[in-house]
Amino acid sequence: MSPSTIWRLWLAVLALAIAGSAACREKPAAAAGPSRLAGFHIDMNIAQFRGPTLKSELKALAAKGYNAIVWEVENNIRWETCPECVSPDAFTKDQFKDILAYSRSLGLEPIPLLQTIGHCEYVLKNERYKPLAEVPGRIDQYCPRNPEVVAFLTKWIEEYLDVFGPIRYFHLGADEAYTLGECPRCRAYAAEHSLSELYIDHINAMSRPLIDKGIRPAIWGDMVLHHPEALDKLSRKIMIFDWLYDRYDGCGTVQVWGRGSLTRDELDASILERFGAYLFPLGDEPGRDPDPFYTSDFLAANGFDVVVCPSSSCYGDSIFAPRTFFHLRNTADSFRKGSVTRLKGAVLTSWTVHLFPWELQRPSIELPGFLAANPGRTLEDFESAYVREHFGIDDLGFFAAAGRLAKRGLFNYAADLGFFKDARPAPLGYIAARIEEMAKDGTLEKEAADCERRLGEYRQGLDLFRAYEKLAKSGHEEIEAWILAARNLINRAEASKVLLTPRARAGGPAVKAEAARILVELRALRRETETAVAAKIKPSRTAEIMGWMYDSMEAALAQTAVQAAGESRR
Repeated sequence: MSPSTIWRLWLAVLALAIAGSAACREKPAAAAGPSRLAGFHIDMNIAQFRGPTLKSELKALAAKGYNAIVWEVENNIRWETCPECVSPDAFTKDQFKDILAYSRSLGLEPIPLLQTIGHCEYVLKNERYKPLAEVPGRIDQYCPRNPEVVAFLTKWIEEYLDVFGPIRYFHLGADEAYTLGECPRCRAYAAEHSLSELYIDHINAMSRPLIDKGIRPAIWGDMVLHHPEALDKLSRKIMIFDWLYDRYDGCGTVQVWGRGSLTRDELDASILERFGAYLFPLGDEPGRDPDPFYTSDFLAANGFDVVVCPSSSCYGDSIFAPRTFFHLRNTADSFRKGSVTRLKGAVLTSWTVHLFPWELQRPSIELPGFLAANPGRTLEDFESAYVREHFGIDDLGFFAAAGRLAKRGLFNYAADLGFFKDARPAPLGYIAARIEEMAKDGTLEKEAADCERRLGEYRQGLDLFRAYEKLAKSGHEEIEAWILAARNLINRAEASKVLLTPRARAGGPAVKAEAARILVELRALRRETETAVAAKIKPSRTAEIMGWMYDSMEAALAQTAVQAAGESRR
């Protein structure tokens, strides 16, 4: 054997030894999963689902083509790291592990989500954790420069990993941190560096222990798009979930984080310099609309793996029914966007702070699987397939009826009832106080006119659903859920209208009688709705949901009836 041959063999052996040594140093990989996510987000901040409900829904989601679940469990597991925040009806760890095992058996990859900067209301409203807040007196954001925050959350992540077992991804939340840089420490850091670095340094710190374990962190995309100046510093191991809930192809506007919803003419030079190539990939000639999902391409071009995130329930919906066609368009175009080669899929979010049930979100939930199985088909094709599968008929009147319930009105959405993500009781006097504000700013007549318009639409929707139920050969339970939503919306519009009457016009016996009638109907609807909610949601949270939906309106109606009676005696 020649010296040169011996030398080549020695080099080959050395290379194999180095490769073997490197392989030994690699962290063990989590269980293999799909290359492209088709996920569904389960939010238990508000809707704390019963175990059988979750298993039933998981089975349905797997059957419709989903391959991953983002679990935003929050206080619905008996955590040892933060026992003060745990819900009275929270799952034991073993109970939730059983649900995860069942989910895995269906082919649904679990992705835990723990909020690590914003949306920590369920933690910070407890006295013990208030020192972790960015702003004293507020409970919506951790301070990213407080070293106790990273230690606390890192410990909690370890507890999550114990519950979830082998995983590929861990979602760190990290959206809507809108008080960023307001505490003295953060303000000083941002002044020396930038708000972007303040945020990104915190996310990198939270991500590092996960990356060391071979787990890929994920975050929502809004804050890095809000403050992109230091984007180069963010680890490319982090996957970005780019959420846009109110955009679809041809909608006429784009979301520019930090600037708002802008038309083509409002895109100034600074926006076009950073995002122009992604807003107008084929050029900005007249007739070409900007791409509403341009941010996903921007992030992908900057080296990130990106998942597009639409929603079947989000801000803008009422507490009783969604904007069905609006969500269908957003979901369809988002999942189509997520299917392109350079992106990593899509995840449908469902924010339960808006209170209406999954049953009313079925069209949006089932749409992605239909589009994946039927490339090139239209929303009208899906609607036709949906009514045939669910109701055994070809009549599209179901969607016409749902459309009549799509517009929210006065006192029928969460923020207009004094209810927010902090899950605290809505003040009983909230509606009365809002009406006083309207009286002062002169908007009572306008609000009354809007109530009249919504009332007409909701009554049409109810009539259409009742007629559709007579035609349907199956799916009556689903239609009944919509009918209950319509009746609630009608009652709420009637209640809003009568509450405005004593201030807009003279009150009296007629107002008292109408308020009393509406109050009786509201209480009956409350009992009926509670029965439906209690079948799927745990008892303590069912009671809270009923309070959020009805308490402040019930109090305002009762007060109006008494006041009107008093005025009629004078």
